[in-house]
Amino acid sequence: MENSRLYRDMLAALPDLQKAVLSQPADKKGVSKVIIRPVVLKGQRLFQIERFKDNKAYHENLSGEELMEVFAEELDGKFRQALISTGCENAQYCLRQKGGYKKTGGAENLCKVSAPQSHNREKEYILSEGEEIPALVDLGVFTPDFKIVKAKYDKYKQINRFIELIDHQFSQSGRKKITILDFGCGKSYLTFIIYYYFSVKKGMDVKIIGYDLKEDVVENCQRIAEKYGYTGLSFVKADVTKDALYDERIDMVVTLHACNMATDYALNYAIEHGAEYIFSVPCCQHEINSTIKKGGDLDIFLKHGIIKERMSALLTDAIRADVLEDMGYKVDLIEFIDFEHSPKNIMIRARRTGKKSTAGRQRAKALAERYGFSQCLLELREE
Repeated sequence: MENSRLYRDMLAALPDLQKAVLSQPADKKGVSKVIIRPVVLKGQRLFQIERFKDNKAYHENLSGEELMEVFAEELDGKFRQALISTGCENAQYCLRQKGGYKKTGGAENLCKVSAPQSHNREKEYILSEGEEIPALVDLGVFTPDFKIVKAKYDKYKQINRFIELIDHQFSQSGRKKITILDFGCGKSYLTFIIYYYFSVKKGMDVKIIGYDLKEDVVENCQRIAEKYGYTGLSFVKADVTKDALYDERIDMVVTLHACNMATDYALNYAIEHGAEYIFSVPCCQHEINSTIKKGGDLDIFLKHGIIKERMSALLTDAIRADVLEDMGYKVDLIEFIDFEHSPKNIMIRARRTGKKSTAGRQRAKALAERYGFSQCLLELREE
């Protein structure tokens, strides 16, 4: 059988391929959609085939030659719509009634104009709009046809940024299993996406527990997890400041806007259990702001309420970073999201090294004594 135009164009696009999408299957009972992307694994450029069926995604990594064999045998002629995207062209195809593909659109001169305008190009998200992530429909982030709900666009950007930072750490890790705790998970947009990233996109054996104080929120999240067969994902009603929590080995602790001292208890839990990774975006940091008193050179920051509040929040995260470093972590404080999308835009990113110290805590304790403030994590590590 002669290869179709779609096959020939796909073969020609492989060196510069960014993404290929096959949709609207001829067989409604089979795979509903296929996405093909280049990936780099152990220094080798491969192609990941992501097949969607019955609200689940299945992944396979192949060489270029293997990909084209699968394309010819399983994909060519089986989908009514196709898109092939390279650095030079976004080409669209439709399947004719009599067979064969017709090219219906493309930007042939994209290569010539894209370089000087690259800063204006739409950002490529790890979780792209249109990707079939059914839990995000239930959570109100996507519409039923997997478009972003306008009112949830900021939330969509936040969870994408969080996953982007995780992906930077894990894209080539080679891990097969991971256990994660999410403190103050709330409606669990992030929890579901982390599970999706590791289980679907990375194909790993994942266990995630989300903790929250609100029983109705926990019950709803558990219902959604069970609905989609997310057997490694569970939710528990718990007060992280006092209740007994999961007490076996964990690999990662995450928090997204866990309020005030809940972040400190999460960080302390990570320290006590030797979590290898921490990704924490704090929120509502009132503790230092409510206790700090005049005492020296920092008094200039305490004169105006708005400056005092912001300085107290920054001081809180600086102390947290020092404590984590003392307890054997390499720590970065990074901008999590643009300020326009969330004023709570600092992430504490840490990885355990085991190299301990006392210098950070001594420095923080001296400040606390001088200005009369309390800081929860600092005090927890002194107990």
